[in-house]
Amino acid sequence: MAWPENISPEESKVVEELKRRMSKELSPKLLEDESVLYRFCKARDFKLEDAETMLRKHIAWRKEWKVDTICEDYKPREVLKYAASSFVGFDKEGCLIRYYDFGRSDPKGFFKSIKMKELIKFGIQIVEQDNERLKQQSTKLGRTVTKFVIIGNFENFSLAQAIHGKAIEGFLLFMKTMQDNYPEKVKYIFNINTSAYYTKLMSIIKTVMAPALLQKLKVYGSEGWKEKLLKEMDAEVLPAFLGGKRTDPDGNPLCKTFIIHAQKVPEKYYLCNYEKKLKEAEEARKVTVARLSKEAVTFDVWKAGSCLEWEFQMEDWDKDIEFALYFKRDSPGDSESVEVVPKQRINTCYEPEKGYFLCQTEGTYTIVFDNSYSWLHAKELFYKVKVSDPNGTENSHNMYE
Repeated sequence: MAWPENISPEESKVVEELKRRMSKELSPKLLEDESVLYRFCKARDFKLEDAETMLRKHIAWRKEWKVDTICEDYKPREVLKYAASSFVGFDKEGCLIRYYDFGRSDPKGFFKSIKMKELIKFGIQIVEQDNERLKQQSTKLGRTVTKFVIIGNFENFSLAQAIHGKAIEGFLLFMKTMQDNYPEKVKYIFNINTSAYYTKLMSIIKTVMAPALLQKLKVYGSEGWKEKLLKEMDAEVLPAFLGGKRTDPDGNPLCKTFIIHAQKVPEKYYLCNYEKKLKEAEEARKVTVARLSKEAVTFDVWKAGSCLEWEFQMEDWDKDIEFALYFKRDSPGDSESVEVVPKQRINTCYEPEKGYFLCQTEGTYTIVFDNSYSWLHAKELFYKVKVSDPNGTENSHNMYE
């Protein structure tokens, strides 16, 4: 049984009791993982009943997603390579290293090309493939190694990426999937080349991250991270563009033979035949934006830390609209509105546009649908907007137009 040397006698008893209760319910695939019982106990602070509940939910989840055979049975579509996820190698302690190129990703194109369930299934397959690599590494080293090191590169990360609704939804869903079903698998998360836009994204993502996982998060701007990576990883393993010495056979420091770098998703992958269901939603509202004009939807946010969420869709597939979000403090003598999400022209011909914004300050927030650039056409759209306070309570009564 793969337990750490510093496990206490009391903790060991909890793991043994969980083994007694659950060993007959674990699939052969799960039994191959000698650390599974310990990890689920540790994830629930060695509270036996909580660990058992978590493990039972995991077993049901594995059956639902057919996890035991996902590496052999699931064939991901070619477009999923644009998720830009790459196996790098192993760190100095034998833990697996995986690299994600988030900064150059194309969330709009990507989420026009896949469904969320497909992304999660692809993510599960990656984790299971990495688990197989860790088993081989454990055999090679003669000791059990179970953890991952994740490097997330946020170079060139933009505001449009940071507030993209589907991308945030994907981050949140995958984070919850990992925490619920692969506890104690992460050694470190290195997020590098971060900026203010990364901070906006993480202000939402951190709301679902467990405290134990947050402690493993290492965040760096444009400097200082290469030294930290080399402290954990050999230079011969780490790609040259990440500060190591490893290159392609032709000397290319980008290591394109084994690293997938993000790029724009070609339109040939887009899923065009979706149904326009937003207008059928009971809470959806319709607005007509006349030519050479604009319409505003305004919210009072009473609690700092509230989350503003929007979704809208054009009635005509070939029409677009300009969208922006503004903020104004509710204080005497401070009547200036500040643009917090810059104006951008959006076409919803492939899917509804979704976005999130964490309201760090109390005040009035205004969404503007702007058609002032169109000399000929009025635009009809359906939208939903809601504000949830820091406790998750939805406040929809504070909207006025």
